[in-house]
Amino acid sequence: MDSKQIQYILKVAECQNITRAAEQLYVSQPALSHFISKAEEELGAKIFNRGTTPLTLTQAGEHYVKTARMMMALEENLRQEIDDLNNSRDGEIRLGLSDMRATSLLPFALPEFRRLYPNVTIKTVESSSRTVEDNVRNGLVDLGIIPLYDYGQDLCAKVLYDEELLLVSSEDLPCERGNVRPWVDIEEVTGRDFALLTGDNRLRRAVDAVFLEHGVKPRTVMESRNNMTVYMLATSGMALAIVPETVVRMMNPVRIPRIYSIGKSGFHWNIGAIRREDAVLSGAQEQLIRLLRNRYL
Repeated sequence: MDSKQIQYILKVAECQNITRAAEQLYVSQPALSHFISKAEEELGAKIFNRGTTPLTLTQAGEHYVKTARMMMALEENLRQEIDDLNNSRDGEIRLGLSDMRATSLLPFALPEFRRLYPNVTIKTVESSSRTVEDNVRNGLVDLGIIPLYDYGQDLCAKVLYDEELLLVSSEDLPCERGNVRPWVDIEEVTGRDFALLTGDNRLRRAVDAVFLEHGVKPRTVMESRNNMTVYMLATSGMALAIVPETVVRMMNPVRIPRIYSIGKSGFHWNIGAIRREDAVLSGAQEQLIRLLRNRYL
């Protein structure tokens, strides 16, 4: 089966008529009929039922067409991947993200990216998610990795993974058994001491929205700009905290904490890659996004 044979057979199967297929292929009808007969002879089986109108596939023909379409798709994918590699031999990708996400994502994604694009340099600009968003908008970075909560709709976004936001406590809380971990009713923590992020933080806005929705009034005993700080304060017994699951996976606590989902279904948000609407992704940038997504798949 060569590309020309596949192309001709698929066109006849699509048109269900040799004459019409010949017109679209810009070949004569006798030449196309001869080509099909030769293909059937090589295959050792009939591909088409010649006595039906419209033309139909034999059982062998159905298998041929199914396999031929798969081969065409694989060939196209290979051609695209090679083209991406050829068009991205060198250069630089400026990646904006927080230092926490840099630590949790890049060591797992960049070695494979380096193997595929050895001459493409990754330059990280580590800052808060709000600053990352501004840097993308101003063209200071090519891609930004941020939570897709309350972000600018003038930017394009691709979801990388779903992340749960978890309640951290140094002591047992009233809870229910869940599929992954125990969960607490958010209303049960009203009036409790909390270490929270500062008000300009995207996670703080998301947490405040949940508190407001459920009528929860926490006592804020400490504010910080750093997720890891509020997590460590929670493990020390000073207060409760709500942090991304990524932080829980990374940190070594002062004492082993209790980790709870918030509500039976958990409290989640999406982490995604953003770019300007007028920015076209290169092959290397597309590959980097795929590798970052695979980190959590």
